[in-house]
Amino acid sequence: MLPSPSPLLVDQMRVDNARLLWELQTINEIAEGTSRSLELDDVLTGALDSIVRAFDAVGASIKLRDQHSGGYEMAASVGPEWLKKFWHGSLAWPGDHVIATRTPIVVEDLIQSGGTNTRPEGLVRSGISLPLVAGDDLLGILSVGAATPHRFDVADERLLAIIAGQIVVAVQNARLHDYVRRGKQEWESTFDAISDPIAVFDRQNRLLRGNTALAALVGRPVTEIRGAACAEIGLCGGGCPACAVGQALSHGMAGRAEITRDDARILSVTTFPVDGGLSGASVVQVAKDVTEDARSARRMQAMSDELARANTQLTATLDRLKSTQTQLLQAEKLSAIGQLVAGVAHELNNPLTSVIGYAQLLDAELRSGDPARPAEEISHDLRRIAEESGRAAGIVRNLLAFARRQTATRDAQNIVDLVQRTMLLRTYELRLNDIELVTHFEAGLPLVVADAGQLQQALLNLILNAERAMRGSTVRRLSVGVRLDQRAGAIELSVSDTGHGIDHANLSRIFDPFFTTRDVGEGTGLGLSICYGIVRDHGGQISVTSKVQVGTTFSILIPARTEMATLEDGAILVAHADQGDREFITAMLNGWGFAVTATSRGDDALDAYRHGALRAAMVDRGILAGGVSEWRAATAKGKRRRVPLILMSMGADDGEVDRFGRDQASAVLSPPFQLRTIRAALTAVV
Repeated sequence: MLPSPSPLLVDQMRVDNARLLWELQTINEIAEGTSRSLELDDVLTGALDSIVRAFDAVGASIKLRDQHSGGYEMAASVGPEWLKKFWHGSLAWPGDHVIATRTPIVVEDLIQSGGTNTRPEGLVRSGISLPLVAGDDLLGILSVGAATPHRFDVADERLLAIIAGQIVVAVQNARLHDYVRRGKQEWESTFDAISDPIAVFDRQNRLLRGNTALAALVGRPVTEIRGAACAEIGLCGGGCPACAVGQALSHGMAGRAEITRDDARILSVTTFPVDGGLSGASVVQVAKDVTEDARSARRMQAMSDELARANTQLTATLDRLKSTQTQLLQAEKLSAIGQLVAGVAHELNNPLTSVIGYAQLLDAELRSGDPARPAEEISHDLRRIAEESGRAAGIVRNLLAFARRQTATRDAQNIVDLVQRTMLLRTYELRLNDIELVTHFEAGLPLVVADAGQLQQALLNLILNAERAMRGSTVRRLSVGVRLDQRAGAIELSVSDTGHGIDHANLSRIFDPFFTTRDVGEGTGLGLSICYGIVRDHGGQISVTSKVQVGTTFSILIPARTEMATLEDGAILVAHADQGDREFITAMLNGWGFAVTATSRGDDALDAYRHGALRAAMVDRGILAGGVSEWRAATAKGKRRRVPLILMSMGADDGEVDRFGRDQASAVLSPPFQLRTIRAALTAVV
């Protein structure tokens, strides 16, 4: 027989069994409490209540790491208010050590360790803090305080470690539940916030889920539409089960269709199957109200038809305007001729008086049958008649040349000769108005290719304006000069007066059609506008400088034929989308004698650059931006023949175009385009 255990051993076994039973009860109680709820606050508070009761503690707390800030914040506490405030204000039971070492720490006697914890309501003498660890992640700290010193032994530490593990699992479950719940709420809120109706159907064509927009569409509460057939929802197009939902189920392919509801609303419905959808979701339909879009499309079509009709009318109106413009141009010329009549009449009277006088004298002598003068004197009188007749005929020819209708024919012109012929028409009026005429003409000037009548009209308009400006001036001086501007490769024609000048505020508007500072009835406001158009059509520039009560100077630059355009054969490519700039640059180059290939299309420009016989290419940024890579390939340095490229209108914010310009362009020009800058660019590259 085995010896009977000693009473002391029996008592110890009884104590150990009681301890084990107590631990199991405590663990089960806490496990049951933590599994009763998934709300984090309830889980933590219930666990702390069980710990305080089991260990007969004063209080307990749990601090958890904030997932955003990384700090440890009080998540739950149980015990007297003063103890809760104490724990809220510190990590308690040196939590810094627990965080640093991730190991438990026991404070046997807070008073002996130097702590100050006496409160009127009670006393905490000992405590224990344990880490709440999930794998490698420190979730927080569990702290328990007791009223007696040396309360917590190794067995208590072991039990609390098990409880801490339960709390960790409960915290993770609660957080996962909270994450899923918030995700579900966010998904549902997002789903219901979508303004387009959305319907989710199962394989039996029954609605699993619909948003509030769908409920509003069918006119039923969102809680009542679940389980409705697709035909009741009304997005499937009808004909169930061969409807859009049925087709998506049977063929597994998405589709789109427009349906018109009974209330005349037009919906564009997209139907697509869901593979492996959750909760039996098999088909999703998304509807978009396109009623206004459809109506807008019909309105746009009506507007398009109206615009087509208006365009036809505008085309006819444009033709009439062109005809009217021609008539206005001629009318302006006739107005100028009217001002010439008085002076021309006097100029004609002088030679005609001489012709009539000499003719009558000779007639009388010849009738007498015995001329008193020798034949040489009679011959002199006849020559005088011929000279004066020729003078009169020249004046008439000059008038006819100016008055004729303009043609597109342009010939080589001597500007000095043209100016002199024009001035002859105003000689009498200048003398009559006591206006001093000062001229300066450089010798050996190159010719310009121009319409003589148009340039004469432009010059005459400037002279007439100068005469009017000097009506009230004490000093009346009209200065006309012609010289060669080498930098611009152009003949400069200047007309200056000592009149009243032009106010600075009006300088920017004087070339606008119908703008005039004269009184009503004294001018049409077309003279300077016509001058501007004539000069620009010739590829030239007109500018003005003026000072009030001092005088005004108009300067005209017309491209002249120089040696640059005859250095070698080949055309200049002008590629610009703007018709006005393209025609202006083309006229300028033609004036210099260059052959020009002009286009507004990027593909045509690129083809001409690759294959045309070009001396240089002037390409606008907008033309180049449509195919930078193609242009880069065409201008590659490895090409056998590389045409110099002049880039127009390039800005610093063009990105790829800007880089291309720096790499490949021989010159860069920015508007407004001037003769001098374009001339300098061409001189540099050709």
